[in-house]
Amino acid sequence: MTQPASIFDIVDEDAKRCAIKEARASVAAGNVVDHDVVVEWLEQLLAGKKVPPPSSSGQT
Repeated sequence: MTQPASIFDIVDEDAKRCAIKEARASVAAGNVVDHDVVVEWLEQLLAGKKVPPPSSSGQT
């Protein structure tokens, strides 16, 4: 007997294309966080500090 497909096995191609388009537009608008900033934030979390996530450079 075969296992039924899980929701993780089903790919909605239209939703995938839409998500990629939105992500590219977000990056083009400057909504990104520098890698070094993310590394510093993660290191603070690992040290047990409760710090908010960094903001993207494109946000006001």
